[in-house]
Amino acid sequence: MAELVEVRDDKGHFMKMKKYDGRYYVNHFIGNVKDHLAAIEAMNVRDDDTFVVSYPKSGTHWTYTIVNMLRKEETTYPGSLTFLDYTDMETLDNLPSPRVFATHMTFDLLPKQVKEGKGKVVTVFRNPKDVFTSLELFARKMDHEEMKKNYNTTWESFFEFFMDGRIFYGSWFDHIQSWDKVRREHKGNNIQYLIYEDMKQDLRSYVQKLALFLGVSSETEFLEAVTDKCTFRNMADEATKEFTPSEQWKAVMKDKRLPIYRKGEIGDWKNHFTVAQSDYFDEVYTEKMKNSSFTFRFV
Repeated sequence: MAELVEVRDDKGHFMKMKKYDGRYYVNHFIGNVKDHLAAIEAMNVRDDDTFVVSYPKSGTHWTYTIVNMLRKEETTYPGSLTFLDYTDMETLDNLPSPRVFATHMTFDLLPKQVKEGKGKVVTVFRNPKDVFTSLELFARKMDHEEMKKNYNTTWESFFEFFMDGRIFYGSWFDHIQSWDKVRREHKGNNIQYLIYEDMKQDLRSYVQKLALFLGVSSETEFLEAVTDKCTFRNMADEATKEFTPSEQWKAVMKDKRLPIYRKGEIGDWKNHFTVAQSDYFDEVYTEKMKNSSFTFRFV
């Protein structure tokens, strides 16, 4: 069973998280973690299920929205995502097809049937310096009283926790290395790998690429509509509108506005990192990623 742990820096800043089997999880992960992971492992997967998998702040909501529109062949924004991590199994099982799920977990924790090739997996990766920047600024916006009980961090302390892997969902580097293993060992053809920066540069091409991967409508007019709806500007505007928050957001929101989209820019880390932090990050990145099949441009 998971234990509630607290990580601290030498200045007293802290984060409280669930920890199970050596991994950190956010506090609103379902139950004692162990039982929910077992239920996910045994989940009955449908042929048209799609799993959007990513490290936090790597383009999860953006990619999910695109996939959801393509799967359901409609250009309606989904609002709150259906996360495997935070949704009980009875609710997940009773969702109508086609189902689209999101998760920040790694591939090895997905349903057994997915790992055997059933359903589709879309995974997206992002420049880790921008991931950290977006994640820290996102955490800073979570000013609900419930969140303040679990997180008391500064940019510097958050940087320390991130680089040490003492953070919800663990080390970004471990996350990438787990996907290197999947690339080497997974025998199925049900995974689509995406890079956030490439999608930003040519969204229309990637919408079409996803449509082909999912085996859904690739009519030009429909794909153009999805592309237009899923530009960052349009999605950010939509997110500022009121919506009915799911349980996972009620504990972190003061109002009914989805606190997800900020800038979405490539290279915004340069407006926040010190030279020393950037240099240290580069050193760790070079060492940790030296055998990785993934490369990221720190533009």
